[in-house]
Amino acid sequence: MTMMTELPDLSALRDFRPELIALDLDDTLLAHSGMVPHETVEAIARVKDLGVEVVASTGRSFGTTAPVCAAAGITSWAVCSNGAMLASLDPEEIVETLAFDPADLLRAIREHVPEGLYAVEDTDGVFRTNKMFTHSALTEGIREVPFEELLAQPVIRVVVRSDAHMDEGLGHLAEELGLHSVVFGVHDVAWIDIGPQGVSKATMLQRLCDRLGIDPSRTMAIGDSMNDAAMLEWAGMGVLMGHAVPEMHVHADVLTTSEPGYGVADALNALQF
Repeated sequence: MTMMTELPDLSALRDFRPELIALDLDDTLLAHSGMVPHETVEAIARVKDLGVEVVASTGRSFGTTAPVCAAAGITSWAVCSNGAMLASLDPEEIVETLAFDPADLLRAIREHVPEGLYAVEDTDGVFRTNKMFTHSALTEGIREVPFEELLAQPVIRVVVRSDAHMDEGLGHLAEELGLHSVVFGVHDVAWIDIGPQGVSKATMLQRLCDRLGIDPSRTMAIGDSMNDAAMLEWAGMGVLMGHAVPEMHVHADVLTTSEPGYGVADALNALQF
């Protein structure tokens, strides 16, 4: 089913009985084609039929998360924006956000990156930016406004992009300013994604478990990248995609197969109820 020639050992999942399973989307649930494989949809339906709560847990905004969830058969909850937002999928509505004042942060970063593109995600999931850009995983629409308007109200995310920092990236900036952030590159463009202090996907998953009365030890999470590290460590069973960089292995309990979508199906099908 997958592209792997050597299958990892998923036997640790055989006797695990999760009550909630959190799935990262990009490069975890979504195959390289951008589609959710049929095998994965079937595996999600199987565990849901057994009474397991299956939720999305992603860096995406709610607007671009909901269609993926619909395609995958995830119908209850989505943790979006790297843990700064909890949304209900039926009906589709934002339930909770963790916001912060971006003004001092934006001013400080702009001193270091004056030519940068800056965007903020508001508590309603809408993005505002000082220079128009597109990135499908963030939002379907974005409004261009003067830089000063980005400072005006609490937000759940700040995004900084700089073509001038393609070689060295912006990770050094995070260290210099002491930022709690997720740092990643997108197609040769230096990109930094900053959320509320101390907030990760694990933060909102814990709050969701509190709502549902689920013990975190009875949870499973599947992810592939550094913004999944806290979630994988928080979960009772952390499952890492096989294509993840070696540095990620210390954060997970089990390594599944490499192909996005199919690796999720392999992990879910290894659960024996």
